[in-house]
Amino acid sequence: MDKSAQISQLSLKYGFILAAVSVVISLTMHFINPVLVYTNVMASIGIFVVFIALLVVSGINIRKEIGGFWTFGEAFKAFLIISLILAITATLYNFILMKLIDPDLPAKAAAAIEEAQRAMMAKFGLGNDEIDEAMAKAGNMQEKLEPSFKNTFTSFGVSIASYGVISLILAAILKKKPPVTFNTFPTEG
Repeated sequence: MDKSAQISQLSLKYGFILAAVSVVISLTMHFINPVLVYTNVMASIGIFVVFIALLVVSGINIRKEIGGFWTFGEAFKAFLIISLILAITATLYNFILMKLIDPDLPAKAAAAIEEAQRAMMAKFGLGNDEIDEAMAKAGNMQEKLEPSFKNTFTSFGVSIASYGVISLILAAILKKKPPVTFNTFPTEG
């Protein structure tokens, strides 16, 4: 098997593993507190850090399995395949979660987000009229969370763009060229 095909195969393997981990973490978080990821910045940051770490470990493992060296392009290809699998899985998971598993989630999450935003604005000293005006400008949060075609497509696009940037960064960090070796020839003498 050539190196490119091996990278593709390993990327698919790790992509599906990370997608399964993603769904398990998301379902666990949902059953602990359905609105936690919408209202707790630290939970969102924690999940992000875990996934960056898992992507790095996957990249290092793929690089080891193909011989320990790869170019930026090969690394980027691997991360892009993994990212595409993660984006598709996340989009499908969120659609299924909000349409079938917990159809009330958009309303619950919107209410929790609004409550958290109102509390934060109040801490900054804004009055009720200013808070109401800011909330009106923000728009209907429940409408933004509903799993419509537009929202699902937008979510997928944002995921692909975000993962694309992360893929570029990780490929730049994890590329590794083979060491340069010099052949020395015995001199005749």
